[in-house]
Amino acid sequence: MIARPSFDWASVAPVAARFGTFEFERLLPSERDQNFLLRRTDTSSEVEERVVLKVHNPNDSMDFVQLQNLVLERAMAAGASCQRLLRTVDTGEAIVQLAPVSGKPPCQCRALSFLPGRMLAEAAAEVATSSEVRDHLFSSVGKAVGRVSSALIGFEHSEAHREFPWDLSACGSVISLRSGDVSADRRPLLDGFLARYHAKILPKLAQLRRSIAHNDPNDYNLVVNSSGDVGVLDFGDLLHTYTCADAAICIAYLLFHIPPEAPLIESMLPFVRSFHAECPLEEAEVETLFGLALMRVCTSVCMSAYQSKLEPDNEYLLISAKPAWALLARVATEAVEDEAPKLFREVCGFGG
Repeated sequence: MIARPSFDWASVAPVAARFGTFEFERLLPSERDQNFLLRRTDTSSEVEERVVLKVHNPNDSMDFVQLQNLVLERAMAAGASCQRLLRTVDTGEAIVQLAPVSGKPPCQCRALSFLPGRMLAEAAAEVATSSEVRDHLFSSVGKAVGRVSSALIGFEHSEAHREFPWDLSACGSVISLRSGDVSADRRPLLDGFLARYHAKILPKLAQLRRSIAHNDPNDYNLVVNSSGDVGVLDFGDLLHTYTCADAAICIAYLLFHIPPEAPLIESMLPFVRSFHAECPLEEAEVETLFGLALMRVCTSVCMSAYQSKLEPDNEYLLISAKPAWALLARVATEAVEDEAPKLFREVCGFGG
């Protein structure tokens, strides 16, 4: 994997100038890209005062970035809350290539509107002790993510058919491949979840629909504005996978924000109900939803362990995996895996 781009503002300013007149405000966090938050100095032609100039990872080809644009515009047309795609003022292009600078590889660049608000991780932490407020927030998340998933059903593109370790349809093989990187004392917990996946989830997977999915609606790719509405960021992990993948992945991250005294499965019902209202799930999808969510968490701990072996001095990789291990231990202790399909079926109108 090519490292995240590391350009300075002087290097990217000529690209930004293609989209308007801006001043640099600050860098925004990104795991694999580089995001420059800009403030427009000439507001006469555009409504966006603040814009994000995204410098894509060099691994992202022009075709894949174009796919992200198509998906973004399709989701927006369906009423999803996402960043608006800007075009250059001279030629109307949506993608500008940043030429190599000081030996750095070329990168594709886009300008997107800035969605103000707080990351879901922060908003969820603030409402953790209030079940009523948390339910309302999770319901808003379900609406936002469900609208994106619904918009992408039926849309096909060759670039979306790719191998990716974060693909839920490959989770069994990825976890099996990387489980050897997990410490011996934690492996029995992981093996237990994998065994239940093979016994209860795997036989139903052939029934699941497939379509292009966002594939990473985590709590740092969802932003909550001052009105409580939720916007969806960053389509860089999208691929063709299970239609219910976004619901399962989002559940995985919402579970981290359920306090010990609150029931895990019942706390997910507002999200599932709201997602289902926007993107109706089929019975097999509902029945596998929680199991796939757990597989996302298992994939996460395995990938952390693998990356930690590649970067043994990077203590953050192991620290960041601690909440995931804690969640898996809680799920195993509370034995809620069999409860989830029943309650999810009920809330989606399929009966117990």
